[in-house]
Amino acid sequence: MNISVSLATNILNKMKEIIHQDLNYIDKSGIIIASTAPDRTGTFHAAGLKSIKEKTPIIINSDDEFHGSRKGINMPIYFNDTIVGAIGISGDKNEVEKYGEIIKMMTEILIKEAWIKDSDIRAKEINRTFIERIVLGYDYDFFPTTDFTFPYAVVVGKLNKNNSFLVNNKIYDILKNSLSHNKNNIYTISRNEIIILYHFYKDENISKTIFQLQEKLLEKTKLDFRFGIGTKAFEYSSLKESYKAAKEILNFMIKFSIKKSVSEYEKMDLEFIFLNLKKSDIENFTNRILKNFTPKEIEEFSLLMNSYEENNGSILHTSEALFMHKNTLQYKLNKIKQLSGYDPRHLKDFIVLSLAFKLQRNI
Repeated sequence: MNISVSLATNILNKMKEIIHQDLNYIDKSGIIIASTAPDRTGTFHAAGLKSIKEKTPIIINSDDEFHGSRKGINMPIYFNDTIVGAIGISGDKNEVEKYGEIIKMMTEILIKEAWIKDSDIRAKEINRTFIERIVLGYDYDFFPTTDFTFPYAVVVGKLNKNNSFLVNNKIYDILKNSLSHNKNNIYTISRNEIIILYHFYKDENISKTIFQLQEKLLEKTKLDFRFGIGTKAFEYSSLKESYKAAKEILNFMIKFSIKKSVSEYEKMDLEFIFLNLKKSDIENFTNRILKNFTPKEIEEFSLLMNSYEENNGSILHTSEALFMHKNTLQYKLNKIKQLSGYDPRHLKDFIVLSLAFKLQRNI
């Protein structure tokens, strides 16, 4: 790894704030590439080069002991077990020697942090480019990782009201922490969308993971995202279709103000019918059927209708599931008929009522 002048300068400035001594960063050819004494930048430092070659600290007792060097201490700097340069502290031996080891350690830590940050930036750009090729429908000419394997499902997230948001490191950190359980997960933020290539295992509950991600984003950033999960893709050509499917269900959720924060395209049923309908048409339908119900009655009877459906219209099983007497259930079914004009005991009427309650609950 080559240490840039800007990184070396930044490290020396931070170190000088701690020890209040002049410092130099010497590259592997013995040249001072950064110094808190600007006149020394670009000059040769013999003691620094000796420290690098011999892999040991070099203490200088006088300014004329080594060419281009002043009294002080010089220490080799390692990155991943390889020497990348040396750092020198100018001053009397007794004054600077006590700082030597800690300055060396801190310099190596700062170099490692800079490398990690730079690696993250490169990875972000590689992932963004790869995902945008999918979004735009281009053929692939590279994969972002050497062990890229299918299957994937594309997940798309947008703010609930379709608003724009400021991309920041906090969002990326949350994505990283939430998705790092699988190193094959890939994600980016593009065009006000969070786009995730979710690498899933057989029978994995993708919705659960994405729901936890949505909650974490809301908790940490106060941003209320909605996520759509696309179809499963087992080859590159299917990724674009997965993205389109994720966008369809996501736009449906936002358009109709669906209360759910995460929806899977492959688990849609009635939603397929309404993907291309106007919100006003759906509202007109639900308002016409349920106009005589109070909000409290809509909530109560919606749960009742769900249980009635799950138990195939059985009064006995529905009443047991709701911990309700059979006569009370019959009374409530009559109440629904009275308020709506539709009898839930009749199949045709039940379909209309069930649809109205389901839609009203979600919009």
